[in-house]
Amino acid sequence: MVAKLVELCAYTIINHFNTISETQSSTLIALPVDLKARLFTLLSHRGLITDDNLPLLLNCRTRTFDFRDCTNITDTSLILMAHCSLNAQIERKRLESNQTETTSHIITSVLNPSIIYLRGINITDYGLIEFVQQYPSLRKIRVQNCSQLTDESICAIGKYCSRLMELDLTGCIKITDEGINSLRQLPYLRSLGLSQTQISDNSLISIGQSSFHYTLNEINLRMCKEITDDGFLYLLKNCPKLKKIGFIQCPKLTERSRQILNPNTHQFSFLLWTIPVQ
Repeated sequence: MVAKLVELCAYTIINHFNTISETQSSTLIALPVDLKARLFTLLSHRGLITDDNLPLLLNCRTRTFDFRDCTNITDTSLILMAHCSLNAQIERKRLESNQTETTSHIITSVLNPSIIYLRGINITDYGLIEFVQQYPSLRKIRVQNCSQLTDESICAIGKYCSRLMELDLTGCIKITDEGINSLRQLPYLRSLGLSQTQISDNSLISIGQSSFHYTLNEINLRMCKEITDDGFLYLLKNCPKLKKIGFIQCPKLTERSRQILNPNTHQFSFLLWTIPVQ
């Protein structure tokens, strides 16, 4: 019965969220953690979370921050979340203790995200780098169609996120070989999405020589226009655990790549490709 009441309260708040957030923000901040976490999930799925209302919803229980449908999330939210890490709050307290006049801060719950999903042109290197620096325990990062992100963000991920298992850079059109090369030391990476990036064979070689070459089991190379059979074959040879591969609309891949897909060396569960007709 209690669970049903909590769910009913959550949906009631959601249906009137804009009004409540404007007129009763202190009430939202004071909500129980479980209810606030449930609200966060429901609101994010409806795309209703923004830079303005995010501070009302942050809580220590939420581990998955799914902003894929939240088009009004920008670097501002990432910076706020970075300031809510345990290390950031400890440092802020230390600095305040050294000042004769303390400044007041709104200290929210300490965050501990393991998954973050972002999408769109409002996310830049500035926000993402600040975020990943504070959360080295991230396991999954998806930044789809974030066309403003550059190799600087990927280098930061490679430097700070040593526990990362999944990275999706689909549609991040400024990402090049330099960024992918910076991921070489990640030991646990299992899934890598590189669709519509500017990588070449050099990235596939870096992956084949990386610390995660034996753990990688999924890669998507859709619309990677510069990769060739040589790079693809090197990847297959050096990543024996690959089970899912997508290489649609890669114009420089030929029938040679398809023929090398050997069920005796790779147990594929998903394979999707197109080979240009000569």
